Amino acid sequence: MADYDFYAAGPFFTPEQVAGMERMEQVLESNGRTLFKPRFASDIAVVGPAGCFRDDIAGIRASAAVIANLVDEDPGTMYEIGYAYAHGIPVYGYLEGLRPGGRVNLMIAQSLTALFASPEALDRYLRTGACEAIELDQF
Repeated sequence: MADYDFYAAGPFFTPEQVAGMERMEQVLESNGRTLFKPRFASDIAVVGPAGCFRDDIAGIRASAAVIANLVDEDPGTMYEIGYAYAHGIPVYGYLEGLRPGGRVNLMIAQSLTALFASPEALDRYLRTGACEAIELDQF
């Protein structure tokens, strides 16, 4: 049994990115889901890059699934998606404002169990299991 319901992947380097992560996390937590949040898991100044890497990998492996905020195509988030997928851990995508026909890299899109374009869509899925497929331009 996993220690966490979700590993919350995504960039957190700008105020906008942090706000998007907070919206995603709030929906998950308000629906009773437990989260591993890598942005709070370790302090790079204390454990160094290798320690952060080890902590994040351990967090992915301790989670039942990964939910990845795809904003800004952050390379660390893309790595976390690939790592989880390669280890058989379900991956969910989250990209606020994504519209039908929006572009998502095919390697990412094909890794996802489901993709949510808003906090409301994620909330609906967590409450009902309903998820509307989004037609994508996969490149």
